[in-house]
Amino acid sequence: MPREREFDWFSLADQPQDPVTRGAATLTGPDMYRWLERFEPIRRYLRRRRVVLVLSGGGMAMPCHVSVLRVLELLDVPVDRIYGTSAGAVIGGLRAAGLSVEELERVMLDITDPDDLFGFAARHPAMRLMAGEVVRAVAPPSFERAGIYGATRLEGYLTDLLDRYVGGVPAMSELPVPFSCVSFDIGTGKPDPSRNERTTKRVFSAVNTPDVSLADAIGASMAIPGTLPPKEIGGRFHIDGATVEHLPIATAYHDWRTKPMFGRHRTAAIAVDLGYGGRALREEALSHPLDLIFYSNSIKSRAITDYNLLHCHHPRRGFSTILLRPRTISVGICDVDKIPRAMKTAYEATVRQLCGRGFLDLTEEHIRRAAAFRAHG
Repeated sequence: MPREREFDWFSLADQPQDPVTRGAATLTGPDMYRWLERFEPIRRYLRRRRVVLVLSGGGMAMPCHVSVLRVLELLDVPVDRIYGTSAGAVIGGLRAAGLSVEELERVMLDITDPDDLFGFAARHPAMRLMAGEVVRAVAPPSFERAGIYGATRLEGYLTDLLDRYVGGVPAMSELPVPFSCVSFDIGTGKPDPSRNERTTKRVFSAVNTPDVSLADAIGASMAIPGTLPPKEIGGRFHIDGATVEHLPIATAYHDWRTKPMFGRHRTAAIAVDLGYGGRALREEALSHPLDLIFYSNSIKSRAITDYNLLHCHHPRRGFSTILLRPRTISVGICDVDKIPRAMKTAYEATVRQLCGRGFLDLTEEHIRRAAAFRAHG
């Protein structure tokens, strides 16, 4: 499928432009100051707080995270820590390793064929399933083969990016910006006569797993069940962190409450949710059989996210959450042609949500919904 040429002119590196239209000039000088004045309420709010960035899963909508990073950069918002799940672990991890917004944008725009990420015939899962059936007919069951796509191509792609931009794959303890990503530990895959083996949420970070490589941690966080095989680390297998925490706000809040690195400073978590939320899915969005699975998982994740917001947003105690929902279009697993439009529309949505006094409106709306559900559910 050819890339949507209509939005190829847009570049995050050229922003801000007001309005964001083809041929508009990048704002400088007094025009730039006037543009920034629209965001004075949130800039004032964040000056008194440490800022952590929390990035959700979202599959191939992950370029929307880069758009949010650009807006925060323009507003001169310093980020002390980054948390990510799945797609958020990819962008958050690369950012924590030192990639600039311009480099992240270029990385996203360079994705022009899903085969680059998922291997041959990525758009044709039936072919992949047939090949898998042949292998399973002659080989015993294995976690390493428990996915339509293999992980080798995607992990190699991440490793190549880190080699190119930061000179190698750092360990979690070596990142310039502290970074945590979430996965779900499903065990060793071996018989357990004692029946004492437990599954659990796993958080990779410099504190918990200092020697684990960034590429392995990201690989564990984005091992989408049925799509990619579980990721083996230290003899245990992990699947996509969105299974338990699509938006890892509870993980950030737990660190703030318990870890000495925060020192209980007043903290604001800018939480970027790329889930579908309550929007209906249109038929034209189903470009791939897995897209409906991702949609249904996103709906389930929405309830968990709302519940976590209800329990983690406590401005008076010192921890607040600014929820952003920049994803405005459907981006399926193979919709690499939509990447330029996704970044443009996400940039515009982020600007709308952060300017003026209503930057906490979305947070409060989701908390009210969660409270109502708890009261009447």
